[in-house]
Amino acid sequence: MQVEMIPGVKSRPVYTPVTVNPRSQRQIFIAQDQIPAALQSLYDGCEQGEKSLLTVVTTGAAAAGGALSIDDLAQRVASLPQSSSFYLAGSEAFMWDIAKLLTDAGFISDQIAMLAPLSKERRLFCTHCYTLMDHVTHSPHVCSGCGRALLVRDHFSKIHRAYVGVQINAEDPADLPAAAEELS
Repeated sequence: MQVEMIPGVKSRPVYTPVTVNPRSQRQIFIAQDQIPAALQSLYDGCEQGEKSLLTVVTTGAAAAGGALSIDDLAQRVASLPQSSSFYLAGSEAFMWDIAKLLTDAGFISDQIAMLAPLSKERRLFCTHCYTLMDHVTHSPHVCSGCGRALLVRDHFSKIHRAYVGVQINAEDPADLPAAAEELS
């Protein structure tokens, strides 16, 4: 997994440029819902080993047009050789979920490359009630579990595959900032 953490207090992933691993037997390119140009270009330029371009449907119940569901992907991954490399594109939450699926299947992080996320949306983990929320774009964000106004921190938890949210002002919860800040 070609992801580094920003030095200092922040622990936000930095997505480095992705290149194809020439030593892999199989090259698996996985996109969320539709194939972005960056992943298509990487796929088109790949000449090493067998290659597959997969689309995983995360919206809607049925996988259409050859797209896979998450369950279908898990079954397909189970039959791949251990000498495979994976290239992921989509939202940050999607890519980290697929990376967990891959590591749970026995692949190591060095076999997984993530392109830069396609949106600024974040997954948020509430440190108060442990609720996970997707599609967060502003801070503060009201927790869907406990209703607290959460400061969306740049601290990324690999365990939760989410950014950490803490109550914006624990001493006086009514003291909120005038406007929400868009996340970058």
